[in-house]
Amino acid sequence: MKINNLEVIDPTYKGNLARFINHSCDPNCITMKWNVLGEVCIGIFANRDIEEDEELTFDYQFDAFNTPLTKCLCGAKNCKGYLGLKPTNKS
Repeated sequence: MKINNLEVIDPTYKGNLARFINHSCDPNCITMKWNVLGEVCIGIFANRDIEEDEELTFDYQFDAFNTPLTKCLCGAKNCKGYLGLKPTNKS
């Protein structure tokens, strides 16, 4: 997750429990950047009611120009097919 032009959060090897939240093209959470005492922090917030035992998800929003295409396996009806791609009008 990109914080700014110089910093990213990469929880591949360590981090808090939020590192286990998976991607979905139809997520039940959103991320927001907050400035707390001069430090950029990331908050994860529900964007709808979440059922008991439902997996928490958010849209990873990978930068498709700087990240290799990664096939999305979220299974959402509106799945974009690959992480980082913007949805297109399929009409």
